[in-house]
Amino acid sequence: MLELYAPGSEADWLRSFRFAVELRPRFGETDALGHVSNTVYTAYWELARLRYFEAIGEADDAPKRLLAFNHMAVEIATRMMRPCFYDEELLVHARVSALGRSSATFEHALSAAGSGEIRAIARIAVVSSADDEHATPWTAGQRTKLEAFEGRTLS
Repeated sequence: MLELYAPGSEADWLRSFRFAVELRPRFGETDALGHVSNTVYTAYWELARLRYFEAIGEADDAPKRLLAFNHMAVEIATRMMRPCFYDEELLVHARVSALGRSSATFEHALSAAGSGEIRAIARIAVVSSADDEHATPWTAGQRTKLEAFEGRTLS
């Protein structure tokens, strides 16, 4: 089972994120019971990851691509802990927890905007890619921007 924080440290773990995007689930994202469908969570993680990279901005030494920090998700693990509902105010948190030569590991949390109650968590491996077939190493500038944004050395 996916565990990204020690039992009892949920609030501290959530506070350690430096980035979040607001979200209100649409009616079409709910199932017959009124819960956000399990098929929608990966779209929430992707939204937060893309907004995260947009917030950082492209590094000066990065290859010219269509999207800053061009990447693709190659592995996604999600743990749904409590249901989310239509039009509920939520926050989708994103951070880089590890940075490889051409890969990065993201951690995500989905929380209730008012209470901070964690509803779902995820760990996602992404690979930097200039095309659909080849991994592209992160540039020194991209590494610097990611580490500055996270406020720590990433490895």
